[in-house]
Amino acid sequence: MAWMHSASSYLAISQLLFLACLYLVYFPGKRLAHLIALFCLCLTAYILSRQPDIGLPGISAILSMMAILAPAVLWVIARYLFEDNPDIHKGIWVLIVSYLALRGFGLWIYDGTQSRSSVFFLIFFYVPQLIMLLLACHVVYMACRGRDSDLVELRRQLRMPFAIGMGSIVGLIIGSGFFWLGSPQLDSLYFFVIFLLILFINLGMFQIHKDTPQLIHMAGDQPALSLTGMTTDKNGSVPEELRSGTPPISKQDQLLIDRVLKAMQQERLYAEPGLTIGDLAVKVSVQEYRLRKLINQSLHYRNFNQFLNQYRIEEAARRLLDPDEQHIPISSIALDVGYASLSSFNKAFKDTHQVTPSVYRSGQAE
Repeated sequence: MAWMHSASSYLAISQLLFLACLYLVYFPGKRLAHLIALFCLCLTAYILSRQPDIGLPGISAILSMMAILAPAVLWVIARYLFEDNPDIHKGIWVLIVSYLALRGFGLWIYDGTQSRSSVFFLIFFYVPQLIMLLLACHVVYMACRGRDSDLVELRRQLRMPFAIGMGSIVGLIIGSGFFWLGSPQLDSLYFFVIFLLILFINLGMFQIHKDTPQLIHMAGDQPALSLTGMTTDKNGSVPEELRSGTPPISKQDQLLIDRVLKAMQQERLYAEPGLTIGDLAVKVSVQEYRLRKLINQSLHYRNFNQFLNQYRIEEAARRLLDPDEQHIPISSIALDVGYASLSSFNKAFKDTHQVTPSVYRSGQAE
């Protein structure tokens, strides 16, 4: 069985290194490409750390630390790939650094005499392992959460395979270590699955090579165009000056866009709680896939919630400054413009205006 272990290891490593080189060569200077290459190296380190003849203890410790970094790198990749506002909270960085420090210190002082049921293993092994498992689970959550509202078709198609593939592999690796499920046969299975997954990704890169660069280049960036205020004329059409800089669209598509914007503004469809792009497509009598494409490519929105929030936040901001509505609670305005809760409204408002609705209403915003 040793030959199977070695063969599956070399196959997986070859595909991982190929994928890392592919992204570094074709997307130089792009953060997401660097993160993907680093993730490939972390998985390679994990495979090498499972070999029976690693050699020097120092090399083993370095490989183990790189392998431990994999869930954190995967989490950051998912954040940049699937979130249009990829800013990472300081608390997440503290969590990542903390689990790496705990695990690294534990590897440094471990002498083989500690029991698996000891406090030492609880602090320096089980706690970091649990954090890594939670990060892997959150990767799956991020990939699945925004699928329905995602307007970038390639990214939308990528979400489920990414969640099932990458999240499951990292989760299985962490889980096997957490429950001490390890053997050469099981490792060979893990390596072979990694090989198949990365091979599938590498082949997919050549199948979708025309669209992949767009996804890599846009990851982590803000939308190129934002029709702040959703200014329209009396017929609900977007003025020509706001269309400048966008690719020309057909007359038929423009009529459809104008119909959508008119319905949103004059009928206040955005104020319907839980409005989905499928609901909007039904109301304006157009196929959902076509509406997704138009809002994304013509209005340059990556997420349907961004499209809704432009209207909702604009109306809320106007009403918060209206002297005739000063007696109306902020929560009532939030519900009236379409938010299901005050907390979601506060977050969306602060993301747009950098202050809370109460500060904005008081006039203290700079």
